[in-house]
Amino acid sequence: MGFANGFTTTSQRKQPLFSFGVISDVQYADIPDGRSFLGVPRFYRHSILVLQRAVQNWNKHQKHKFVMNFGDIVDGFCPKDQSLNAVQKVVHEFEKFNGPVYHMIGNHCLYNLPRDQLLPLLKIPSNNGCAYYDFSPTPEYRFVVLDAYDISAIGWPQDHPKTLEALKILSEKNPNVDKNSPTGLLGLERRFLMFNGAVGKEQLEWLDGILQDATSLNQNVVVCSHLPLDPRSSSKEALLWNYDEVLDIIHRYNCVKVCLAGHDHKGGNSVDSHGIYHRVFEAALECPPGKDAFGYIDAYDDNRLTLIGSDRMRSADMCFNPPTGL
Repeated sequence: MGFANGFTTTSQRKQPLFSFGVISDVQYADIPDGRSFLGVPRFYRHSILVLQRAVQNWNKHQKHKFVMNFGDIVDGFCPKDQSLNAVQKVVHEFEKFNGPVYHMIGNHCLYNLPRDQLLPLLKIPSNNGCAYYDFSPTPEYRFVVLDAYDISAIGWPQDHPKTLEALKILSEKNPNVDKNSPTGLLGLERRFLMFNGAVGKEQLEWLDGILQDATSLNQNVVVCSHLPLDPRSSSKEALLWNYDEVLDIIHRYNCVKVCLAGHDHKGGNSVDSHGIYHRVFEAALECPPGKDAFGYIDAYDDNRLTLIGSDRMRSADMCFNPPTGL
């Protein structure tokens, strides 16, 4: 296992304020290996071994304050009579980490279990079934975890207003019978697929309030979402439906420094028009036997986050401007 990809930086000679582990798209299932709809190999049983090695490495470092899982811990092909056990099995592996683990939900999670079962298992604080929250590991930083499937055709009861709103969006934006097909959709319209979702009005208002508060406290904010927010960091088919609305709110403030996401398995990165670094993590699911995709991030006091990745997860130095108050 080639940890750090040969990545070196002057940051590594300094002591970070704190460090945290990262992994995304484990998508475990006790089924034979397969392929994505694009033909990319997927290693369903091996992915939990990637997670096990990740936890071992995080614990070995003895410095990580917490771990963040960016969603999709089990795969949609998992037999539904095994869904609960599969989720519990993966959660059990995360719980071997010597510290808190913060989860976010992805589409594959919701294919397996409804929200009312899933959120308690992942220990996600819930408000009327929604899965967005924030926390501050140190006074200098705040992490904002978005619920990217707040408005979604999966996970909510079929007659739920959020389901109906999502189905209305899909009917207007995607004329295909198969709403997971982007056939005929052009450009950024290709994001309007059933396996994606949107941030709802109440969550947008909550986000605005959190960022206003973080600005008043001179905090650096890291926004986390299963679905990517910047078209340049991701394929168009993987984007949050209303990424533009979310970015409009983020760009009102100077406190957001980095946006982290999963979902687009190949990974990606970009710096947007406001200087915010976007990083999409490579999927654990697509690691062949003996390979890995996980890492950890060091947060420094000189306005940078440094991702140290293993094997398929590429390392990155994410630099930003210091926070400015109101």
